Amino acid sequence: MTFIDKFNALKKKYGKVDESKISESFAIQIEMTDEDCGGIFYVAYMNGVFAVEPYDYHDRTAAITVSSKVLESILSCKTDPMDAFFAGKLAVDGNVGHALLLVELMKKEPVKRAPRKKAEAPAEDNKTAAKKAPAEKKTAKKTTKKAEK
Repeated sequence: MTFIDKFNALKKKYGKVDESKISESFAIQIEMTDEDCGGIFYVAYMNGVFAVEPYDYHDRTAAITVSSKVLESILSCKTDPMDAFFAGKLAVDGNVGHALLLVELMKKEPVKRAPRKKAEAPAEDNKTAAKKAPAEKKTAKKTTKKAEK
């Protein structure tokens, strides 16, 4: 697949965003590092216009360097962008907030993460639990009698 083929596929799939979520202008250059379809394109929101074009953008607010496979995995919500960053599969130069905003805008659904395990409370045996329950009731009754006097 050539760069233009890959770029057109990405633009068609992820190039429409909800512009109401954008509060500031940005221009982000994305460099795909693949041997067969490597190249540079930019995504920008300037003067109320959202654009995705296959050109180098010199006056950018951020630059992302990533393989097309990892980029598509992030945009299709299979990979968390921070995981890719810390694994060295994605590099960001410039305004990291703009790069994260771009990823959030282009994603079609949130990243599905495995639920965290909650720490279980130690189980009490039945005798201890039974002793505690009546004690709590007696305390409540004493408080009521004192309040009446």
